[in-house]
Amino acid sequence: MVRFNLVCLLILAVACNGAKHKEVVKEEEVVLDDSSLVSIADSSNAGITDSIAAVADTLHVDAAKLIGRWIQPVAGLDKETQGFQLRKNGTAKSINMYTLVYEKWKLTHDTLLLWNHSEGVKDTSTIVDTTIIKELSDTSLVLFPVKAAEGYVEKYRRQN
Repeated sequence: MVRFNLVCLLILAVACNGAKHKEVVKEEEVVLDDSSLVSIADSSNAGITDSIAAVADTLHVDAAKLIGRWIQPVAGLDKETQGFQLRKNGTAKSINMYTLVYEKWKLTHDTLLLWNHSEGVKDTSTIVDTTIIKELSDTSLVLFPVKAAEGYVEKYRRQN
């Protein structure tokens, strides 16, 4: 009987607040579809400043701050590094990774998308790596690949 009453209350609450809920969802959709915040600015003559603001567990990242060369150590080879270069025009380039070829990139809020393909394999279709930017400073970048296990991150440092 208690379960039945809870279900009835839930249905009543949804019915009463349905119109308000739809308005909220529509407002959120407008914000999510707004790509005007994602423009890639030319920072060649501008100094890099800290441009991250934490809001509701997401980062708002200035795309210009991502432009440059990002490297990390190669596992098991302490003196070797690998990574990627993000360019102002939206193209990307692999660094010391000869089979993984980056083509382009895009930033959407705190999500970095990297288009790539593999050289030397039968299937050369393009893949999009989706990563969440967890941290970004003038010298370091921490990414969480969405297909990775919870808690796994990839750490990169800016190469001058």
